[in-house]
Amino acid sequence: MTAPAWRAPVGLAWVLALSLMIQTAGLRAESDHAVILVYHHVSTDTPASTSVTPEQFEQHLEFLDDGGYRVWPLPRVLSAIFDQTEAVPDNVVAITFDDAYESVFTTARPLLETRGWPYSVFVNTDSIDAGHSPYMSWDQLRTLAGEGVTIGNHSAAHGHMSRPQADESVGDWRERIRADITKSHQRLTEEIGEIADIFAYPYGEDSPELAEIVAQRYRFALAQRSGPIGPLTNPRSMPRFPMATGFASLDRLALAVDTRPLPVRKVETSKPAPNGDIDWIRLTVESGAFQESQLACYSGGGDALTVSLEPDEVIGMRIEVSGIGVSRQNKINCTAPDLVGSGGFYWHSHQWLVDRG
Repeated sequence: MTAPAWRAPVGLAWVLALSLMIQTAGLRAESDHAVILVYHHVSTDTPASTSVTPEQFEQHLEFLDDGGYRVWPLPRVLSAIFDQTEAVPDNVVAITFDDAYESVFTTARPLLETRGWPYSVFVNTDSIDAGHSPYMSWDQLRTLAGEGVTIGNHSAAHGHMSRPQADESVGDWRERIRADITKSHQRLTEEIGEIADIFAYPYGEDSPELAEIVAQRYRFALAQRSGPIGPLTNPRSMPRFPMATGFASLDRLALAVDTRPLPVRKVETSKPAPNGDIDWIRLTVESGAFQESQLACYSGGGDALTVSLEPDEVIGMRIEVSGIGVSRQNKINCTAPDLVGSGGFYWHSHQWLVDRG
């Protein structure tokens, strides 16, 4: 009888093969990661809350250059992490700008060009169409696109998109969001041509319901809360480290670019109140190369939160957040030092939105 051309591995060979697959997946979750930075204005004449000075921005670039960080185009980062098109070496950073302010063209662009570094600009199109200052023009955006800069959608109206307004039904809200995204997408493709398969949420405010609508057109979406990205990151709720006055020191930058994603498999919360408030958040975390005994979570204001740990092959973390919710954006950051004592942290952030009337 002729032997079959292929036979499933059995016994020890199968056990070894399965073990290798598990180890490889675990190593990938540990190693394939990157940090996305988000800037807005690069100017001394714009609101401090969304600005870095030209001097600060140049210092940031010098820090990345001197530290041997690799600045990749954002689409390459996302393809490598989520499609496994290539291995991601340590120290990969992507640079993004939201809103398409003119200072990005006049000030940031020359500094990035000098190093040959890629970057991305996310555009809210109504402001460009209206010719508002201090935004870029379509001609300037076309120049960037011609130079290889990644151009992406940041909505048309730049409104609060994450949930219905007080006088708006869920159906009307969905229609408004779809119309806004369609309008901005059409304007970008008319003026620029091909754009990135990436959406950046206005104000960094996302929600699972909004992500479902965004997913009808875009594969990836960017939020604006601190944290790195990795294979377990939700591709339609990706964190970025905001860089602006008060959060733009070199110490802050050094902390950000040396983070790795805490391997969170699942996120649960208590049932939200009608205004979005919650009492607790539960994370299911894989064991990894971090100090489990030092896992800790902090509010957006930096206050330590009460955390209950259930260590095992996976770690259950229940974080008490009752009473800390403020109007609009609420964030927590959960961190743990790495095992090798390099000063780097494993990091996970979570955002929820509360309406205080």
